[in-house]
Amino acid sequence: MSSANVPNWLTRLIQGLLGILGFYAALRLLPRVLKSMTRRFLFGLIGEILLVALGLFLTRRATERPRHDGSASAEDDAVRR
Repeated sequence: MSSANVPNWLTRLIQGLLGILGFYAALRLLPRVLKSMTRRFLFGLIGEILLVALGLFLTRRATERPRHDGSASAEDDAVRR
């Protein structure tokens, strides 16, 4: 059945029905999808913030200069032993 054989009103009716069904499906599924996506986004964002903070902490700690007053910290003393 080609599009030339289908009456114009039938095509418009089918398109209208599919549009209504699509709108109904969007109304039913959208809240669940948004809730799931929001939850995943927030957990991902919190995880990224924690990873960046940990990286910053470790980078600062690794690049700290030794003390200039000549006294070694307990960690430096433990490394020398």
